[in-house]
Amino acid sequence: MRLLTIVVLVAATASGALAQQTLSFGWEDGISTVFGTDGNVGGTANVTDVVHTGGNALYGYEDPEGSTPQMWIAWISGLLDGDEVTASFWTYDTVAGYPSARIWAHYTDNGHLNHTGSAGGNGTYSAGTGWEQLSWTWTFDGTDPDHLGLMIEFRMYSAAAGDGYWCDDVSVTAPDHATIWFPNQNPVAQETATWGGVKSLFE
Repeated sequence: MRLLTIVVLVAATASGALAQQTLSFGWEDGISTVFGTDGNVGGTANVTDVVHTGGNALYGYEDPEGSTPQMWIAWISGLLDGDEVTASFWTYDTVAGYPSARIWAHYTDNGHLNHTGSAGGNGTYSAGTGWEQLSWTWTFDGTDPDHLGLMIEFRMYSAAAGDGYWCDDVSVTAPDHATIWFPNQNPVAQETATWGGVKSLFE
């Protein structure tokens, strides 16, 4: 009986560890763009002219050319060491070679705009065949105390200043204990509320 109980507990633990959630986002609110940018991003916009599905998509362009510009399009908080996160997006590219895009990520602390180190990503660039889905799976490194979140990046590789890019239908799969955020949400408000709740325990 004791052995059976241990086996059941182990099975339940393993089952719980596999619980996943998948959320998607497509800029359909007509307003939101990105959490932030890095590098030479000349601007971002919520557009209706080039879309994968629905009526809206994200547009960004590089200006001036250089420094690997990136748009930050999804943030996952509450991750634990060893967690797996899979993300994908669709990008529109009709040119073989540059300009092209790829999917990448970086670590954050509890603040979604705080870059605490590269997390790497897919070395494959968009191929220039029209709409194409890029994806990657990360194993979260929580051994660094500054690694508390993961920010998904849309990276741009241009031939010249002004090269434009489109992104649509972002999808993120992460463990149930994590929280997936998209640019139509406000992590700052959540972070403030959470900290306020902690402080109230000591008042």
